[in-house]
Amino acid sequence: MCAIIVPKKRMLNELKLIEAIFQHSNEGIIVCKNYSEIVLANPRALQIFGYTADELIGMDIDTLVPKEKREHHKNLRHQYSQQPLARPMGKNMVLYALRKDGFVFPVEISLSPFEISGTKYVVCFIIDISERKSAEEKLKEYTEILKKKNEEISYLNQVLESKVKERTRELARVVYELSQSKNELSQALEKEKTLNEIKSRFVSTASHEFRTPLGTILSSASLIQKYTKTEEQEKREKHIQKIKNAVTHLTEILNDFLSLDKLEEGIVRYKPSLITVSDTLKQIVDEISPILKKGQHIIYQHLSEENECTTDNQLLKNILFNLISNASKYSDENKAIFIISKIENHTLIISVKDEGYGIPEEEQPLLFTRFFRANNVSNIQGTGLGLNIVKKYLELMNGHIEFQSKLNEGSTFTVYIPFQMKENQTI
Repeated sequence: MCAIIVPKKRMLNELKLIEAIFQHSNEGIIVCKNYSEIVLANPRALQIFGYTADELIGMDIDTLVPKEKREHHKNLRHQYSQQPLARPMGKNMVLYALRKDGFVFPVEISLSPFEISGTKYVVCFIIDISERKSAEEKLKEYTEILKKKNEEISYLNQVLESKVKERTRELARVVYELSQSKNELSQALEKEKTLNEIKSRFVSTASHEFRTPLGTILSSASLIQKYTKTEEQEKREKHIQKIKNAVTHLTEILNDFLSLDKLEEGIVRYKPSLITVSDTLKQIVDEISPILKKGQHIIYQHLSEENECTTDNQLLKNILFNLISNASKYSDENKAIFIISKIENHTLIISVKDEGYGIPEEEQPLLFTRFFRANNVSNIQGTGLGLNIVKKYLELMNGHIEFQSKLNEGSTFTVYIPFQMKENQTI
C-alpha cells in the first residue's frame, strides 16, 4: 500500500513542478498539435503576443507570423514535419512575430517535437528579443558615431598639420616680405618723387601752352577793334584766322590733357565694330584738312583688296588725328602728307608720312616719353603728350607703332592694329 502511494505522490510533485515551470517561465511556451494548431500556451506567451488563453488556444500558429511571411512559414512547417528535430528555428536569421495589436517584433524560437498516443506535437520556446535588438542597434549606432568621431579627429589632425605647415609658410613669406620692404619703400618713394616731378612739369607745360594762344587771342581781338574801315577787311580776316588757330591749338591741348587723364583713370575702353577702312580714313582726312597749314594737302591710298576690319573707330580716329596733326605741325606750308592703308594677315596697317623737320637721331629713343619735345621743334607749340597718348591707345587695341625719321627730310609713323575675322570669314 505504501509502495504505491509514494510513486503517486512523487508523480504529483513532479507534475506540480512542471506546471510551475510552465506557468512561471520567462520564456513564452506554446504547444502545437500537428505542428499547426495551438493547444497550450503559458502566461509569458500570452503576455508576449497580447492574447488571452481563450483567444489563443485553437488558433493556427501562422496567425502569430507577419502576413508577408506566412506563406513562407507554411512551407517551412511542412519541411519541418518531414524531419522533426529539437533545434533552434531560423539559425543565423532574425525572426519576427506578430502581436494581436499588429505590432511586429523580433523573436528567438526553439522547437522540440514529441508524440503522444500517435499524435504529433511540437513545443515552441519563444523569447522576445526587442530589448536586445534595441541594445544592439544602439551599440551599432554608438559604434558608427565613435567611428565618425575617430575619422573627424583624424581629419582634424590632418587639418591641424596642414594649418601648421601653412602658417609656417606664411610666416616665412612675411619674413621675406619684411626683408623686401626696404627696397619696396625706396621704390615707392622714388615713384612718388617721379610723379611729383611729372605733376610739376604738367602744371608748368599747361600754364605755358595756355598762355601763348590766349595772348594771341587777346592781341588779335584788340587789333580787330582798330580795323573799322572796309578796306581793312583783309587785316581783320588775318587776325580772325589767328584767333581760330589759337582756339584750335587750345582745343588740341585740352584734348591731350583729357585723353591722358582718361587713360590714366582706366576710363577708356576698347569697343570694336566693323568698319570700311577706306571710307573711315577718307572721312578723317576730310575732317582734319581744314586745320592744315596753308598749301598743305593729304594724299591717301588704300593698297589692299580687303577693305573691312573690326576695330574701335573712335580710338582709330584719335590716333590718326594726332599723327596727321603732328605731320602738319612739324612741316612747312605747301608740303604733302602721305597716308597709306592696307590689311595684311588680319592686321590693319596705316602709315602717315610727312616731308617735315624730322627728329634728331639721338633724341628718337625718347620720342614716346610723356612731355618729350625734340630740340629742333621747341619753338613750335605743343604739349609733348600726343605720341605718348597714341602709344597708350594702341596698347588698348593690342597694337603697336613704329617710325622712321631723318633730320630735315621728314618722318613716317606706321601703326599696326590686329583684328578678329568676321564670323562668316574662313582662314
